[in-house]
Amino acid sequence: MRDIVLSAPRLVTPRLELRPLGSGDIDAIVDGVGNYDVARWLSSVPYPYSSADAEAFLNGAASGDGPVWAIDAGRGLIGIVSVTDELGYWLARPAWGGGLGFEAVRAAVEHWFDHGAATCLRASHYPDNHRSALLLACLGFEPTGQSPRKSRALSQEVIARDMLLTRDGWTMRRQFDVRTARLRLRPLERTDARALVSIATPPVARMVSSIPEQFTLAAAKAFINKRRWRGLPGFLLAVEGPEGSLVGCIGCGGDPVTAMIFLGEDHWGRGYATEASLAFVDELFRRFPLSAIHAEHFTDNPASGAVLEKVGFERVGEHTGTSEARLEPAPVVQYRLSRDAHRKHP
Repeated sequence: MRDIVLSAPRLVTPRLELRPLGSGDIDAIVDGVGNYDVARWLSSVPYPYSSADAEAFLNGAASGDGPVWAIDAGRGLIGIVSVTDELGYWLARPAWGGGLGFEAVRAAVEHWFDHGAATCLRASHYPDNHRSALLLACLGFEPTGQSPRKSRALSQEVIARDMLLTRDGWTMRRQFDVRTARLRLRPLERTDARALVSIATPPVARMVSSIPEQFTLAAAKAFINKRRWRGLPGFLLAVEGPEGSLVGCIGCGGDPVTAMIFLGEDHWGRGYATEASLAFVDELFRRFPLSAIHAEHFTDNPASGAVLEKVGFERVGEHTGTSEARLEPAPVVQYRLSRDAHRKHP
């Protein structure tokens, strides 16, 4: 077998590398797409899947008209994403459920619009492929109709749902600017550092895990830079009040994805936390294919628990947490809000 190495620019995300495919990936491709749970959702993939099929795929991709990447989480290929005549992707069955597919596909879409002149990108999914439907919707794809596809794995024709993402739609999805009746949620900027220091008083810092009791301007700038909006979970937003000034921050991060909010003492008791949290949770489920969002609060902060319950979170347990503004660990209450429960929440 001749050596095959495909050309594609290397893309790096927080957890992944999208890199060129090569002959050394054949065994991983066979293991991944050779699983029926994967192959059944792909129109051009036969089942069973052999090394000869993988080599034929590499030969065909080498002559294609768009980049094809190996999705690599550090231990070899766990999937493939391509942007040729349309967006295509698959992820090995053991890698499902952790958001890696979304992270990889988002990087490919971003590269497509940043480095090409096309005004739109096409994709499709089978009607029962709810994971792909959700992933595409979270990226901003809109349904455009249906078309027949010959499924080699199923040996039958399947009606696929066609999707389209416009350049304008992608530009809107890359931004994060949410308005409520009284508040605005937007990405934090370095110019917010001084206002952030003023609201992160010791009583506020005690309720947050990563703000020290003595919060300097330099520390605030570093805090903001580390938590910038980059299009994936792991960011903090500014919460602006009715007058346009910073009243607090809201964001998410971790694995599982955990939401958090803090407000300056002068803004407690006005319903801002509930108003911001309701809008933020809506936006998280709209932008990311999360099955659930988690949250927690120190037991000496019962007001946060009341807010979480108003938003629809359910208490699921307790553990011990830490805060840079506390001398020792303290008890924490844990909460969870599933996507299905969120849909049903009034």
